[in-house]
Amino acid sequence: MSNKIFHLAVIVGVIALTFLAAGTGYPLGEVHLDRSKLPDGCSSCHKGHGSKGTAMLQAPKDELCFTCHEKLRFVILKRSNHPVVKTSQYHVSGERLPARNPSSARHVSCFDCHNSHMAGKDKPLRGVAGYSGRGMRVKEVTRDYEVCYLCHADSANLPATSSNMARKFNPGNASFHPVEAAGKSRFAPSLKRPLSTASTIGCSDCHGNDDRMGPKGPHGSNYDKLLTGNYNTDPGPESPNAYQLCYDCHNRNSILNDESFSSHKRHVLYGGISCFSCHDSHGSATYENLISFSQRLAFPNSFGQLAYAKMSPGKPRCFLNCHINGLTYDHKMDKGGYYINTNNIPGW
Repeated sequence: MSNKIFHLAVIVGVIALTFLAAGTGYPLGEVHLDRSKLPDGCSSCHKGHGSKGTAMLQAPKDELCFTCHEKLRFVILKRSNHPVVKTSQYHVSGERLPARNPSSARHVSCFDCHNSHMAGKDKPLRGVAGYSGRGMRVKEVTRDYEVCYLCHADSANLPATSSNMARKFNPGNASFHPVEAAGKSRFAPSLKRPLSTASTIGCSDCHGNDDRMGPKGPHGSNYDKLLTGNYNTDPGPESPNAYQLCYDCHNRNSILNDESFSSHKRHVLYGGISCFSCHDSHGSATYENLISFSQRLAFPNSFGQLAYAKMSPGKPRCFLNCHINGLTYDHKMDKGGYYINTNNIPGW
């Protein structure tokens, strides 16, 4: 008798849900109960019978998603990806993120980023609870970084090789890409329209599918770090492709014409120095203009200095020793002048 009552309750629940979804105010009607997309309604995903307290799905959770979102399976299998296929089994329904146990398994599931019942057209994050960093939780995300911070900020199991992104993008930093808030600089001549110094961007503007015509979102990419475009971090020849990611938002001609920094051309074009050598693409707690010298290329100068000093606009001073293309450049103040190469020639 109890089983019959249970099955009846499931059927009634499904019928009630279907009627609610048909109403104008219920978000389910947009996608997953859109009869033109899922003619079977709730039963497209749910069996209608099963064990009490379970979701009664037609297939394991993430596999179920791929039955309709088949293209995403191939994106997730790209060289750089969110490893849903490999790690989703560690997901626990109702788990609280960021992780508080340093020994808990790092993982990602479709359900860590999406609410399958509330996601709507052009609103894939609707209904997802998030984290805005520095101990602040949000009931429902409004910006994509609030989802990313669930795993890439204050997680107790954050790998030693990974950065806390909430610290990198902290609006209290000296400089940062404008993810949480508009940037502090009011001088950025290289920005492409419609971007301006008042703009904000999302994590998925840089991290996502490298196929611009394929499924959107940070699922997989053929470029390292799940980037939407190529970004060379090692020294080498400058080209539109070498820094494709940067040139999506920053005008290449402006950079190479030294409009924002008087020696961009000397560094990037003639010296073959990567943007990564001098800039942290997320944020710098210490210096303006995202200045953060690469530990692989920059070292203290002959006076033991490793620092950046703001001077006149576009003409800062760096105090360091760097090794580029087999040559060593010592940046220092000496003999009344600023020297930047092995021949002690003052000036830029």
